[in-house]
Amino acid sequence: MTYRYVSYAVIVLAMVATVAGCGNSPVAVVDGVKITEKQFNDRLVSMAGHDVLRDMIDRELIRQAAADAGIEITEEQLDSEIQEAKAQFDSEEQFNQWLAGRNVTQDEWREHVRMMMITRALALKDVQYTDEDLRRFFEENKDRFARPALVSLSEIVVNSEEDAREVLAELEKGETSFGDLARRYSLSPTTKDRGGERPEMPIDNIPIEPIREAARTLPIGHASEPIAAEGQWYIIMVRDRKPAREGSWEEDHELIKEQYELANARPLEDILKEQIRTSNITIVDPRFQDLNEIYTALPSEMPQFGAEGPASVGAGEAPANMPAPEAPAEGGGE
Repeated sequence: MTYRYVSYAVIVLAMVATVAGCGNSPVAVVDGVKITEKQFNDRLVSMAGHDVLRDMIDRELIRQAAADAGIEITEEQLDSEIQEAKAQFDSEEQFNQWLAGRNVTQDEWREHVRMMMITRALALKDVQYTDEDLRRFFEENKDRFARPALVSLSEIVVNSEEDAREVLAELEKGETSFGDLARRYSLSPTTKDRGGERPEMPIDNIPIEPIREAARTLPIGHASEPIAAEGQWYIIMVRDRKPAREGSWEEDHELIKEQYELANARPLEDILKEQIRTSNITIVDPRFQDLNEIYTALPSEMPQFGAEGPASVGAGEAPANMPAPEAPAEGGGE
């Protein structure tokens, strides 16, 4: 699953939180000239205030719509969703670095996940179907459920052919496992601590041709000869390989249901429009009076949560116009 939990609005709000207040204390000094908190906050409001306020209003509208519909996300459900998202990171440390790079705390991210789940529940609450509906959807979208050839690889990445052959010679003695040698010698920042293991991936998505060929042809459980690529040397081992297959009604049944629900989910725009009709929204700050018109005139295009929009995420995907989560690109020696 592909996730985008941190929206533009969350990032900007986190920035504002770090400099809360409107005083004259400096946030920076350039050759004796102070840039004050007030100047900084005024600039943030000028650049992003409208977007952030609209995001906050929309989130409150969604919360109220969920309350009206009797939708509640339990802490257990939230914990489960968060663990699923965090599992896409290589380690807890990488997850924390990802948050820190966006200046977002775990509590802020947690609330963003909660909002995504509430919105998804609202969008899906009225979706109903029969087994016949699902079969028709599957037949009409069979290509969507086809699976490419997949491979699970392990790697050891070193600087030279000499180093690679020394590692390979040690592996061939049979006294040390591939994983232990990867932890000891590999230079890959993302797979070293996992014993060289990469997650399962489509073979055709491997960008380096000789590694892709090894993934396609190497016997399972066997180590490759040293492979030169992009200034480094690789030893590859295939842990598992799955052939490409067409979509299957039996094997893909849960995914078929999920994709059907998403295809028939209620758009966020419609949810917001309905809630606006029954809500009394007043913009008090004179800097944002134009938003009063937006929330009384029912715009033809409702704002999304943040600036990043939805992502294609498979089983945990959010319906169109819902905030969806993000995960880092897989790194490794490649």
